[in-house]
Amino acid sequence: MLDNDALIRLSVLIALIVGFQVLVSHASLEREAKRRWQHALTGHIIVQASYIIPMSYGNAGLWIGAVGMAYIRFYHPDKFMEAFGPLLRPEELEASKLPGAFYFLIGSSLTATIFDLPIARYAVECLAIADPMAAFVGKSVPSPKLNQSASVAGCFACFITSLIVGYLMIEDASLFQLSMGALGCTLAEAMPFGNDNLTIPLMTAVAVTCVSNS
Repeated sequence: MLDNDALIRLSVLIALIVGFQVLVSHASLEREAKRRWQHALTGHIIVQASYIIPMSYGNAGLWIGAVGMAYIRFYHPDKFMEAFGPLLRPEELEASKLPGAFYFLIGSSLTATIFDLPIARYAVECLAIADPMAAFVGKSVPSPKLNQSASVAGCFACFITSLIVGYLMIEDASLFQLSMGALGCTLAEAMPFGNDNLTIPLMTAVAVTCVSNS
């Protein structure tokens, strides 16, 4: 039997995520600044919601959001562009491309399904905070480029941010465990292939889990 209270919370979660996406997309900010705020707000909402919504409902909400976004993208492209266009990267403007937010929701759901919840929360917060921090520092601080999308400064910022997030979120974790989680996040962020909205939470969680079980 469905819990009405949990359903209400799930509905609020979906409304908040969609609402923040639309709100940020129309804010008076540069495109990259909008994307960073979108990243941070969406990830943080998902993590905080996991404390008050049953995991099964939360995962259902993430999948509903992802499928709904894909449906609107392909079947109502004009409405999609009106709502989310200012948040899209140039390569995401192509009609056949799904937005990063789609992979953000899928990556968060898969991570929460596969891994222990405390580790999943940490991994999603790394996606929400460390990834945009890497982009901001990488564009602001001159440093050698590792590839077209990653730089030494950005990777360093990603590692340190992930380390701090892990220290704040994972109880009784050793420095080695936190460092491996930060390394997993940094490698996923720096890879020149794949979608980091999908790979960052998964690789971060894999790294921490492998070290914890060894």
